[in-house]
Order: sequence, then C-alpha cells, then structure tokens
Amino acid sequence: MGLKEQLLSILFSFCYGIIFSYLYNLSYNFLYKSKILYRILINILFCLIVFLVYFLLLKAINYGVVHIYFLIVFAIGFILFVNKSKYLRKHLKVKSNTKEEK
Repeated sequence: MGLKEQLLSILFSFCYGIIFSYLYNLSYNFLYKSKILYRILINILFCLIVFLVYFLLLKAINYGVVHIYFLIVFAIGFILFVNKSKYLRKHLKVKSNTKEEK
C-alpha cells in the first residue's frame, strides 16, 4: 500500500469516527432507554452495521487492509466529536418503558 492510500485511509478513518459520533448520539435514546432485550439487539445491529460499512468503504480505498493506526485515528475522531454532537440526543425522543421509571 502506497503513501497516498495510507493518508487517504487515515483521513477517511478520522472522518468516519466523526460520523460515528454523530450516529451514536442520534441513536443514543434507542441504545440506552428501552427494554433490555431491545437494547442488546439494537447495540449488536448498530455496531455490526457501522463497522461493516467502515470495512466496505475501506475496502474501496485500500482493498480492505486494516491497520491498528486506522482504528486509533477512528477512535480519536470519535472522542473529539462525541461531546460536540450531544445536542442530537434532544431531537429524537423515545418513550422510556424501563422498570426503573414505572
């Protein structure tokens, strides 16, 4: 893999970390404020879909080669922007039907 492909993959990983932080905050209420069975199912599907899309797009860039520093840059992009996108949690409300609130 050449230097151009590596730089493009690093930039893509950082941008996808930012996108993942927005998707996480957008679906926060579904992930944490529903029944336990729904939470487990939604968490598994959410992670599976997000990382499948990440791998498929990375496959288009550099034939699917995943290095540890791509994942580190992905995590840095997520950590830097997760607090900036918390306002999305207010826009999507889910009726909480857990036992704690009944």
